[in-house]
Amino acid sequence: MKLKKVYNNNVVLAENDRHLEHIIIGRGIAFNKKIGDRLEDARIEKVFVLQSAQTMNNFLKLLDEIPVNHLELTNKLIEAAEKKLNVKFDESVYIGLADHITYALERNKNHTDIKNALLWEIKQFYKKEYEAALESLKIIHYYENVMLSEDEAAFITLHFVNAQQNGVEMQQTVLSTEIIHEIITMIRYQFKVELDENSLNYARFVSHLKFFLRRVFANEHISSKNFNLLKDIITKLPEVAACVDKIALYLEKKLNITVHDEEKFYLILHINRILN
Repeated sequence: MKLKKVYNNNVVLAENDRHLEHIIIGRGIAFNKKIGDRLEDARIEKVFVLQSAQTMNNFLKLLDEIPVNHLELTNKLIEAAEKKLNVKFDESVYIGLADHITYALERNKNHTDIKNALLWEIKQFYKKEYEAALESLKIIHYYENVMLSEDEAAFITLHFVNAQQNGVEMQQTVLSTEIIHEIITMIRYQFKVELDENSLNYARFVSHLKFFLRRVFANEHISSKNFNLLKDIITKLPEVAACVDKIALYLEKKLNITVHDEEKFYLILHINRILN
């Protein structure tokens, strides 16, 4: 790797032997280096191999707009979250999260913190990611001496969720959260019950909804011409089936999709479990 541009001693733009550009993070990686010098492999901590030219351009623009130490801080947050969640995030998360951290710190400095309208839902539906985001607040406090709010933890949570979905648009993650909340509310209203949000069946149901919505956004629908189990379960669980019909109608209007019999069948099973 040859040095192409220095942002600070720890963050540089480098070029490999095929003239492809990469952002490199490493403690003291640019110390005593000049443009064109080879970088020491031992000092490289993170290499951003951004797949598209557009993503690379966005990254370079971001580095011109935010303090470079915020990119280093973002790298620490992501490394800690990946370890806690035992996942590997899509690299596009660095752009959105670094940008968010910069503006969150700026808002805090100006006493213009904002509320997250989905705070409760995010805490309930993405518990592991939210816990990782709370750890992020501690890391931010350590390096910036600023304690951000739990509303900011919820925003960070959405970045972590989004990063596990191959860079899917953040709007889809937010929309999924809103839809799951609406479905849970419909069930509570229909059966006039309080659901046990700590139960295994509740967690399974929320997980099922997440993957169902992910398939919807990816246009991957489950449908079988010979599926014939729905009629039997409607006979056995008519009230739950009626609730699922309302949920299906809501989803079809909200997302302009068709909810097939297989999905209705599984929704009935899951809802019956959480009710019992």
